[in-house]
Amino acid sequence: MSNEHNDEEWDRQLFKQFKPREQHAQTFLPEEVQTRILKKGRRRSRLFVILISFSTLVMLALILIGYMYSNSLFVTRWFEPNTQAALRITADVIQFNKPGVTASSSSGQNKFFSWTFQFKLNERVGREARTVGTFQDNFVFSKLTGKFNWNDGRHSTPFNFHYPVGDDTNGAQTALNPNGWKTLQKLPEGTVAQLAISLDRPMTHDEYFALIKNYDVDTTWLAIDTGIEKGLSARHQLLGNGLVFGYAPDALNYGDDDSGSFTIAVNGEGERRATAYMNELQYLIAHPKWTNILLAAVNHEPEVKAVTLEQRYAYLKENGVQIYGAVLTGPTKELLKLKDDHRVNSPFVGAVDWWNWDQQSAIGTEFSY
Repeated sequence: MSNEHNDEEWDRQLFKQFKPREQHAQTFLPEEVQTRILKKGRRRSRLFVILISFSTLVMLALILIGYMYSNSLFVTRWFEPNTQAALRITADVIQFNKPGVTASSSSGQNKFFSWTFQFKLNERVGREARTVGTFQDNFVFSKLTGKFNWNDGRHSTPFNFHYPVGDDTNGAQTALNPNGWKTLQKLPEGTVAQLAISLDRPMTHDEYFALIKNYDVDTTWLAIDTGIEKGLSARHQLLGNGLVFGYAPDALNYGDDDSGSFTIAVNGEGERRATAYMNELQYLIAHPKWTNILLAAVNHEPEVKAVTLEQRYAYLKENGVQIYGAVLTGPTKELLKLKDDHRVNSPFVGAVDWWNWDQQSAIGTEFSY
């Protein structure tokens, strides 16, 4: 009521200011009519402001909906990276170049024409996997960059391998890190450990697993002879991170239809393993743009960066897949038994943990919430 009263008072004051002289009064509308006209105009102006505001909000909503729709259809179709290819290529490049490390459990984010995929980097110590860092793929449209983020900003890389050349096996066995066996001897019973070993000669999968099946240990990574290792060994007594190339047996796809099947006989089916490895190399070669970017991100050794996957693949195709070293994990004293096998040399001990080799019948996990 007070607002209405104020409006009427304002109308009267306005009318008085512009009230004509008496002699011209007959040419103007009555005061009541003018007041009604003013009220009607004011209501129309208010309604106009409301309609403009509402229309602006509707337009903004339509623009937002249109952006979201185009982002999900047009942008996703034409600019979003092939998610499955990105995940597979990243996981392969990491496991092929980082002894004992696998990438898993990726998560993704999408905003403003950019995509981010994050991978957990895991190592096995005994039966348990531990996260040692993350790797992040960053896409702007289809342009890719990759970056490691290790726990505490660093990652220990103790795994080194001796490539067998000529008849130096006996010398290598005693000269290249004999302290590895001493370390295993001093570790207490009831512990598990990682161990990198080298072989006295390159072996096929079947030959390697025929050797290793005699021990209660698991193979987490295999060092593969891809044709450049012999030349590298002439300049490096040991081949370590950045110089080696191989794969993690538990991370390969052993399915025949890209189904992601991991079913394969333990310590067996060598030919099938070699075929799966070659297929995965072919997949990387078929996606050179992303593969080469990630290879440059994970490997900074000039001697290795100059070698292409096509060269490695051609060598393996001609000479077969041969193993010259491996990363193992298992009970410490079981790993120590390998000391007495003349085919094994150059032991390098990695992480050690308390006993976890036997699976418990029940276990629970509690998460933050």
